[in-house]
Amino acid sequence: MEQDQKIETITLTPYLLEHHQELSQFYLPETQTSFSALPEQSLQYCREDVDRHPFVILADGIPVGFFVLHIGENISPFTNNKKAILLRGFLVDQKHQGKKIAKKALQVLPEFAKEIFPNKDSIILAVDAMNVIAKTLYEKSGFQDTGIQKEGRSGWMEIMEYRL
Repeated sequence: MEQDQKIETITLTPYLLEHHQELSQFYLPETQTSFSALPEQSLQYCREDVDRHPFVILADGIPVGFFVLHIGENISPFTNNKKAILLRGFLVDQKHQGKKIAKKALQVLPEFAKEIFPNKDSIILAVDAMNVIAKTLYEKSGFQDTGIQKEGRSGWMEIMEYRL
């Protein structure tokens, strides 16, 4: 393995304007865009809804991924737990995929989310039933299938939960 393939430090941080340039260049192949919005679109939703909080995944200080933690009333289509956080738009830029960044980010996410939202007791997400790679990753990261399914924009989604 080449040295530049090795990622030393994964950090989760609130989105800042200085991240915008790199995030706007993120790319996902067509096989993934049906499952996740690109940061530009997610940031637009965050501007329209103050309960959506954008975050950046940094690898050795460089933005390589993005996600949104959504709280409040508008997560009710996914859960009736008022103490839940909805993980949305979780992605790693295509050129940084395959380096275990998503896995490492998900390992530190529960602790990170608990620091930001200390009154919350779980992280939930909706994963497309056809997105086997993501579902497996979430399972390995401690998310459990709730057995609840919901119709999404590209088919059935399974609701998964991580108890904090």
